Amino acid sequence: MVNNSLGGEAKKNLEVLIKKIDGKLVEYWDYEIERKFGYEPSQKDLIRKVLLHAKEHNLRKAKRIRASFVYYGYLLGGKIPNKEVWKVMEGIELVHTALLMHDDFMDEDKLRRGLPTTQEYFAEGDKHYGESMAVNVGDVVLCLGFERILECGLDRNKVLEAAKILMRGIANTAFGQIYDVTLPKLGELTEEKVLAIHRAKTAIYTYQNPLLIGGILAGLNNEVLESLKEYSYKGGVAFQLQDDVLGMFGKTKKTGKSVDSDLLQGKSTLLIAKTLELGNKKQKETLLNAWGNKKASVKETIEAKQAIVDSGALDYSVQKAKSLTSEAVDVARGLEKLDLNQEAVDYLKGIAEYVVSREV
Repeated sequence: MVNNSLGGEAKKNLEVLIKKIDGKLVEYWDYEIERKFGYEPSQKDLIRKVLLHAKEHNLRKAKRIRASFVYYGYLLGGKIPNKEVWKVMEGIELVHTALLMHDDFMDEDKLRRGLPTTQEYFAEGDKHYGESMAVNVGDVVLCLGFERILECGLDRNKVLEAAKILMRGIANTAFGQIYDVTLPKLGELTEEKVLAIHRAKTAIYTYQNPLLIGGILAGLNNEVLESLKEYSYKGGVAFQLQDDVLGMFGKTKKTGKSVDSDLLQGKSTLLIAKTLELGNKKQKETLLNAWGNKKASVKETIEAKQAIVDSGALDYSVQKAKSLTSEAVDVARGLEKLDLNQEAVDYLKGIAEYVVSREV
């Protein structure tokens, strides 16, 4: 059952944390820009332009849920996160920005959080140049994120262990992305295949990685870390299912991207898989007229979305997300038996419930 009180409290706590992490990210970027790397004036100017874009991109309105999981993963151990933990939180958000740049390039998206994607920003009429810049700028920000985490002054063995978790998690996320972009070539789209993508990508990258990093830095034992992995699987998949619903049926003003792009780009979501499974012949044909068809008309797009609704796929996806959320909350509730910080446990319960009711 959804506890609106816990969900609301988690949202408030997240909003407070967002203001703090954004302030620290501003300080980080200003310092990085002032380093003025380069060996020739035009090179220095270009690098400054790159870093100013990276800063602007990173500071766009964001959920910061990954930074929050580092914070509360650490708080589970009973210690208030200090400035060194906040460096790790900054690093996690830098890594996130880098992967968004790469993801937008692969998806050929034009908007991210209501503003131009990196390839659009740099293209200026030269598509290949813009795409090349998206790859390279993403690589820069990714490495800056790794560096920021390694700069933290916590116990070195724990920091190295956390860094290994991060890098393996990013590698597994990349495996998930490889599967995602390949899936249309592998034949029938099924629920099992879609959930395999979400487990490899969102569950690891958005939930498990930051939670384990915070937990490892706090010195949590394996029993707790294993529970966090289970929580991450349930909560992370639920998070992505809600993202996919918003990506199809949300509002551009709130999501910051086209609500038609997932459909027209042919993204493999549970909405699509269940329409193909549950829909009648007409509904399937209507969906396939628009799914993966970037030239689909407005009428075809609207009709395809209606087919998703009429087939029962939308309701199924929503209920699946709620069911997984309930399971995630149960896992978090089990942490109460392990003598952990109650505020952190309450956050894990509340944020799981909040993400399936959010509109952005």
